[in-house]
Amino acid sequence: MRGLAFAQARAHAGRYVASILAVVIAVGYIVATLTLSSTVDASVSKSLATQYETTDVVASGPGVTEELLSAVPGVSAVADDVSTYVRVDSEAKGASYGDALSIADNPELRWENLSEGSLPAGLGQVLVSADSGIPTGARITVTARDSTVGAAAPTAQVVGLVDLSGSAQRLGGIKIFTTAEQVSAWAGDSAKREFRVAGDGSRSQQQLVDSIASALPADSTVLTGEEATDNAAAEYMGGTKILSTVLLAFGAIAVVVAALVIANTFAVLLAARTQELALLRCVGATAKQVRRSIRSEAAAVGVIASMIGVGLGVGLAWAIGRVATAADVPVPLSSLSVTPVTVLVGLAVGIVMTMLAASAPGRAATRLSPLAALQPMESKPESVQVSVVRRVLGVVILLAGIAMTVLGVTNQQVPAATAGGLFSFLGIAALSGRIVPALINAAGGVLARLIGPVGSLAAGNAGRNPRRTSATATALLIGVALTSTLVVGIATVKEAAPAAMDSQFPVDVMVSSSGSAPLPAGLGTDIAAVNGVGAVSGLDKAELTIDGRGSLTGFGVDAARLKDVLRTEISVPAAGQLVLSPADLTEYKLSAGETATVRGDRGAVNVSVIEGVKGQPALLDRGDLGAAATTPTTDSYWVRLGTDTDEEALAATDRITELARQEAPGSDVQGMTEMRSALDSILDTMLMVVAGLLSVAVLIALIGVGNTMALSVLERRRESGLLRALGLTKKGIRAMLIWEALLVAGVASVIGVLFGMVFGVAGTASVFGIEDVALSAVPWAQLVAIVLIGGICGVIASLLPARRAGLVSPVTALAS
Repeated sequence: MRGLAFAQARAHAGRYVASILAVVIAVGYIVATLTLSSTVDASVSKSLATQYETTDVVASGPGVTEELLSAVPGVSAVADDVSTYVRVDSEAKGASYGDALSIADNPELRWENLSEGSLPAGLGQVLVSADSGIPTGARITVTARDSTVGAAAPTAQVVGLVDLSGSAQRLGGIKIFTTAEQVSAWAGDSAKREFRVAGDGSRSQQQLVDSIASALPADSTVLTGEEATDNAAAEYMGGTKILSTVLLAFGAIAVVVAALVIANTFAVLLAARTQELALLRCVGATAKQVRRSIRSEAAAVGVIASMIGVGLGVGLAWAIGRVATAADVPVPLSSLSVTPVTVLVGLAVGIVMTMLAASAPGRAATRLSPLAALQPMESKPESVQVSVVRRVLGVVILLAGIAMTVLGVTNQQVPAATAGGLFSFLGIAALSGRIVPALINAAGGVLARLIGPVGSLAAGNAGRNPRRTSATATALLIGVALTSTLVVGIATVKEAAPAAMDSQFPVDVMVSSSGSAPLPAGLGTDIAAVNGVGAVSGLDKAELTIDGRGSLTGFGVDAARLKDVLRTEISVPAAGQLVLSPADLTEYKLSAGETATVRGDRGAVNVSVIEGVKGQPALLDRGDLGAAATTPTTDSYWVRLGTDTDEEALAATDRITELARQEAPGSDVQGMTEMRSALDSILDTMLMVVAGLLSVAVLIALIGVGNTMALSVLERRRESGLLRALGLTKKGIRAMLIWEALLVAGVASVIGVLFGMVFGVAGTASVFGIEDVALSAVPWAQLVAIVLIGGICGVIASLLPARRAGLVSPVTALAS
């Protein structure tokens, strides 16, 4: 039987094209994702290994010094690696954020590849990464995260460039390199420090680790160079692991859809051979042997398709790596890594998925008696009584999903809303055997009235086998629903995000001080003179206490000026008032209307407490703050722009940033226009990437539509012949099948779009709140386009089966 099965597979290889294509796409997608993930791992580890290539031991911890390490027998050289997070301001690039790293004094432990210039000779000289856009000779201002007033050499000159191409060091922002003394001067006690040690060869790496560990304080950390490389790689690869997880989630969707398609494909294959299989049983083959033969065919399909899919996935990952490297993307993808696990997972997923998907059609093919199977093949109508367990379970899951979604929306709990969407979808999938046929019948009635008897026949045929039709519709529904959820979610987020950002950032531009360094008084005047600036208001800062309730950081404002710069409503204090956010009221155990005594280093002021909005700072009248504190400092300037376009707003923000860089080095400038543009760019990119990924599932689902139509043609061969004999033309037969496919694909697309619309809005509401979601932001035109595309693709998938049905003569069909 096994030989017969393989002979059949060779003789009718064309029958398996749809199944093989579905498996190849799903397996190729998963293998490409796993390969890219391992490629990133390998590339990051390889690039970081350069840093530790000549390092035998890495030591860190309080009390560890270069002197202690140098005194250990077997130590040849020690490098004091000092690093800190910094902001870098330059004329060429404006403000950039990244890391300042020290360069080893000993050439043996120096890993940086100098592409231009010379090494720093002392304080005030630095190297920058070659891709930073900052040229040699430029002057930059460097501000460490926790720098203090008077930090040594805040400005520095670029004396050379370091080539970081293909290195993980490019991740995480700009990189500057200088002496350990300079980094320590910038960062002070907040610097991160570790020591790299090279041995003299007299001891093994592990022996050197043991010797160093015994010479250092007990709480020190001592690692080998390989262990330090692994730890550094784990830090760099955190974000790529998240991306891999997201991609694999879409891969799982592709696998589910492919399984549904494969099941339908094998149903088509076995339906076409029902009489052949029955004849085998009549001449002595048992049902068990027939099922074993079918499993052998499925295994052959799975193995062949999975091998092709693995090759396709590896090739795709290689191509993406080459394109990414040529485009100089910051994520290193230079070292293609195909692990045995990746290959085995790809093969296992494809083969197991094919075997499981083919098992149900295989059982169905041997369920009929041989004599019954030799009769002309007709589809059996599904039982009127749908499984009670399935129906009840579907309703329970759907209700639970709706309840969790409502809970997530009302309480702004994203995890609950996400779980609710998942459960709701599972409930709809479980009930699809009831929902899809009912909707097809309703749509079929409309179709019959519009185009006549052909439409009526198409509607009846679409609902004749509800289980198979609903399975095909569900496969397409998955892709359409997820795509629609994404489209609606991103559109509503774009509409809701600005209001949410306004509530957190109620002005157009904010200039904030860095650390304890106040902003100069003249900066506000200069900002007001910038073309495009409408109003400026400064916020003075002082440390205060509320009698009997604890310390308070208060901000003094001029109410009239502050109201001029605000874009959104926040509470503004008048003289004798203190505005506290709801969280501050709770912390200080105060309520609106109470009188509190605010005290500073100059004196005390009695104020009436006012409730502000969520997240706003504690505000007082500037005169009240001056009465309580001797020397309030200017902490920030809030700016309102008077520009008409985003381009003008960005230009004004750039001029304000340049002023702040010149007059208050290390200050931070945030602009709402730039933040909104960045958010729009991120959302648009996300939409393109994920829509491309989901198109894989939609493509596989459309193969399923074609398979369903092919099986429909086989089952209704005699019926089609009778219709031809009664006067229906070839064109009418083809039109009937095309309308049938349009019904199935159209209904699936409509359900998917409705589902996506509801849960896209719910997802946004769970983040921002239902009151901030505008239904006017729902992209109705795009949703209509998705439905139309789904229907058109269903028609395209039906063209080949419809053509085949029209080619059969009435006499041949009635005689079969």
